Amino acid sequence: MLGQLQRLFMSLLQLVLLFLNPVILIPVIIIIIVLVKKNKEYKSGAYYQVTKLPYLSVRHNTGRYGEYLTYKYLKHMETSGAKFLFNVYIPKGNGETTEIDLLMICPKCIFVFESKNYSGWIFGSENQKNWYQTLPAGRGRSHKEHFYNPIMQNRSHIKHLKSLLGEQFPMRSIIVFSDRCTLKSVQIKSNDISVINRYDVSSVVSAICNQTPTDILSESNITELYNKLYPFTQVDEFAKAQHITNIRNNLNEQPIRQTAPKYAPSGITTLQTEATNVTTVIQAEVNSVGVETVVKDLQSPVVESTEKVPVEGKPMEKQISKCPRCNGNLVLRTATRGANAGDQFYGCSNYPKCKYIQSITNKTV
Repeated sequence: MLGQLQRLFMSLLQLVLLFLNPVILIPVIIIIIVLVKKNKEYKSGAYYQVTKLPYLSVRHNTGRYGEYLTYKYLKHMETSGAKFLFNVYIPKGNGETTEIDLLMICPKCIFVFESKNYSGWIFGSENQKNWYQTLPAGRGRSHKEHFYNPIMQNRSHIKHLKSLLGEQFPMRSIIVFSDRCTLKSVQIKSNDISVINRYDVSSVVSAICNQTPTDILSESNITELYNKLYPFTQVDEFAKAQHITNIRNNLNEQPIRQTAPKYAPSGITTLQTEATNVTTVIQAEVNSVGVETVVKDLQSPVVESTEKVPVEGKPMEKQISKCPRCNGNLVLRTATRGANAGDQFYGCSNYPKCKYIQSITNKTV
């Protein structure tokens, strides 16, 4: 017994001496200082004041971090009277909501930003329903992914925002892509739409403001609009979950035939199968990865794949209650994509953490 205690003490002593080693200690101290500095800067800005999200949770979430970086490029405009709002859930009038990534209310107009923190080459046109992203696949190869036209997406945001605020307020649509991507072929005809990389957002917004010689919104107008829209950034978890449910239902109604998706390169999973019991599946995903991540999931590029959903035959007469891998509930689902669209199978409610699938023929995938 004494020998074990001595060995334990020596192990702890070695660990302490290891961290006291200047070669290790100095980089650790530098990292801590940098994080403290960045956290202090973050908490002084509007992004934290509106979202109340911790810095590290934003830093490690691709979608949130893209929104925050866009705000950092525009933060200097606060000195000119601009106010910012993030993740604004605007009512659509039919019981559903539409989420705006970032709003900037300034004397010249209301800027509505759609943030796409993607990489690769981007292809698309203003009236094309799906845009495309090309990513390297190694050995000189590449693969293509598609995602919903962000111009159409932001156009819907502005439509419902005007329904809420009124047509008298001028609005401008800005689609902001990551600095890591190249806008290889993006064709825009409308003069009130900009599709840019993040590093250009400050100069583009400043140029638009400079083209308007007089202020359209007074300081009181800006404050009034901000106060009216702020409550839509503070919705509860139930409202966010309902927003996801509505998006899923709308996707389920689209008559688009496509192959089963894989993971998006950003690390946020894309929708692979639709659940018959939508509420159960969505709640499981919200509990697992958070509401904001699931919302961004629905807006991530979808990988075009030749894989088929493993579903065949007729539905089993009796549902299997528990997943053999994680003990989660098995949910009867219907494939809406691929060659087997319309067929049913059982999948784990803890997807995407658990990807267990029970086909109708009891073949485990």
